Amino acid sequence: MKSFLFVLAFFLPVVSFSQAGVSGYVFDAATRKAIPAASVVVAGVGVATDGNGFFLIDGLAPGECSMAVSVVGYSKFERTITAIQGDTISVDVPLTLGEVQIDGVVVTATRVDTRIGDIPGRICLVTPERLSLTVAQTTDEYLSLIPGVRVNRPFGLFSHKSVVSMRGLSGNEQARALVLIDGIPVNKADGGSVNWNLISTFDIDRIEVVKGPTSALYGGNAMGGIVNVITSVPSRGVQGSASILYGTYNTQGARARFAGRLGNVDSKSYYWAVNGHYRKSDGYFTQSDADLQMLGDNAVKSCFHEKALNFRAGFSNATKIQTELDFTVYDDMRGTGQKYVQPDGNSVDHDAYQLRTSAKGAVGNFGWNASLFYLSEHYKAVNESVKGGYSWYNVSSYRKDLGFLSSFSYSLPNQRIVSGLDVRSGAVDGSDIYYTSTDRIDNKGRMDFYALYLQDEVMLFRNRVTLVIGLRYDIARFSDGEFTIHNPSDETLFMDQFQFSGLNDEVWGALSPRLSVQYKPNSAFRLYSSYSRGFRPSVLDDLCRSGRVRGGFKVANPELKPEYLHNVEMGADYRPADWIKLSSSLYYSRGTDFMYYVSTGDSIDMGYADRPIMIRSNISNVQIYGFEFDFAVSVLRAVTLFGNYAFTSPTILDYKPLQLVDPVNLSGNYLTDVPRHLLSAGALLRHRWVNVGLTCRCVGPMYVNDRNVTDKIVGSDVYPTAFTVDVNLSRDFARHYRAAFNVQNIFDKQIYDGSGAVGPGRFITASMSVIF
Repeated sequence: MKSFLFVLAFFLPVVSFSQAGVSGYVFDAATRKAIPAASVVVAGVGVATDGNGFFLIDGLAPGECSMAVSVVGYSKFERTITAIQGDTISVDVPLTLGEVQIDGVVVTATRVDTRIGDIPGRICLVTPERLSLTVAQTTDEYLSLIPGVRVNRPFGLFSHKSVVSMRGLSGNEQARALVLIDGIPVNKADGGSVNWNLISTFDIDRIEVVKGPTSALYGGNAMGGIVNVITSVPSRGVQGSASILYGTYNTQGARARFAGRLGNVDSKSYYWAVNGHYRKSDGYFTQSDADLQMLGDNAVKSCFHEKALNFRAGFSNATKIQTELDFTVYDDMRGTGQKYVQPDGNSVDHDAYQLRTSAKGAVGNFGWNASLFYLSEHYKAVNESVKGGYSWYNVSSYRKDLGFLSSFSYSLPNQRIVSGLDVRSGAVDGSDIYYTSTDRIDNKGRMDFYALYLQDEVMLFRNRVTLVIGLRYDIARFSDGEFTIHNPSDETLFMDQFQFSGLNDEVWGALSPRLSVQYKPNSAFRLYSSYSRGFRPSVLDDLCRSGRVRGGFKVANPELKPEYLHNVEMGADYRPADWIKLSSSLYYSRGTDFMYYVSTGDSIDMGYADRPIMIRSNISNVQIYGFEFDFAVSVLRAVTLFGNYAFTSPTILDYKPLQLVDPVNLSGNYLTDVPRHLLSAGALLRHRWVNVGLTCRCVGPMYVNDRNVTDKIVGSDVYPTAFTVDVNLSRDFARHYRAAFNVQNIFDKQIYDGSGAVGPGRFITASMSVIF
């Protein structure tokens, strides 16, 4: 026995020394975020990564062996490695979340975590792979490659405003698409607008897009669909990144993110993050050649500078409870191309503050989520002109939005019930202050929202059939509406007829139902159909402010009623193989009391031309129908091809004239700013030498005005087709560095807006990043 123990003691070190091992870190290739619970198999020996993405396998025989890493939602990683005798080699494993996914988990469509394949509706996901390989200077530009989604940002990075619209709902109206950051709304009650420039592209994990009316869960702004920007949460130790950028028109930028986590993601832990960016540019001349000649030396380049800082801290106890506090501050100035006396000429400025706090948790079958938010924006604009003598006035508008959102869920083996209470309030207090006359114009208003909702999801016939029934009741109250002129002069005399104050409160209530059903016999095919009703009260800007808008002058209409949208939809997904996915949708929408800008028949001199005076009106019924097709193919492990096409036909059915003697009948006309055809395609390549993203998009013709007649500025009744091609080239090297070279609008196509202003054309940027 002693001899056996002696021999065993002698040979154990030899056996141990003759064996080999492998360790490593599995992470998302785009975000560098750790991936826990990934399956790692080396030479037939398998383990799972821990909560921080690390793994260790020992006891391997020396020599070449196969290594495979996989996790739901990511492309499989396969490689041949060489195990070294007596040593443990280290292998970093970047996984890519491709366009052809198994079945990603989203939260937006049901307000709780649900797999896309289990939701009877059209859900699109902007994956980390697309975020890292496509060209976008701002977050909203990532959405332009999604079928049926139009991004109206004519001046690119130089635009102070961008509008994201879906499925034929007018492309100059952001209020019909709800935008969320981590589930918390950022649309302002004043104009429904979203400051897309504030949302850093450096801090995004993914973007979820839900199409069609989702008012049954989210209320008014979700009448056309939802965009939910999901930000990155630190998953390990101390991590961070920093980058610098330089581009066309002397565009410069820097951004940085530092974050960390104390503890493991699968147990008690604290996390924090600081994220900031700064950008500026000398800009370019946005005016047409004719306008440049008319303005002479008073035409200047439309420049900009902006800065933002975000703080985030949270606590997590696995799935039991997670709390988070998020604060953002933002400031910018964007010139609009004319300068007479003021230092920055005509310009706009945003001083914004956003505070969000949330908590969620689960106990057994019961889950809950509650959020509080406060958004404050001081919008400032300088307006000066010399038409008929020098005139100068400033706009100062204080916009505030706050609210409480909640959801409660109870899960059974084949059923889940979700309910909640939402309370929101938004207000505006704005003034146009004239410095070359005695005038001061004030506009004020407030909108309050209260809602209860309930949704039941049932799985039937061995989970092959999913039935979703939802109902929400909203109450909206408009109060404190006012549009008044103090010390009027000839500058504002024409607006005297539009004054009002002391209005009675308006209260509206609406039921928003939803009924959806899905048949999914296997993981390769699903077919769904749904009916939903959307509801939206007017934004405060249309209820209580008269002033300049793109293409003319608009007057307030405090008598606007809410609009409604009835939507019927059906769609299908088919995955004939793991490397290909096909999707299609058909929809028909009928809008009643639809709100739409129409001409009053009068006009006003805007400085560059006479433009119509418009008013937002309930024009009665509109009809929108369309078709969408989308495909994604991973022909090779490192190559993904995708493409999509969307057709939309939006028409006015029964026009309700502003006056009984109105000679204009808009029945049968197309809605403005809605392209009938949208097409996009792309190829994404990830290689150890270079990563390539090549994309193109085509935006078809769309009508300029409500009468569908030739516009004097545009020179046509429609905006022309716009076709652009973008390319992104990037390379990771030395493990911690990334160089990128981007070109937007490679062929330098000129794109114009309604005033004849021209877009930036070809835009080139180069950046260098360090990631740790």
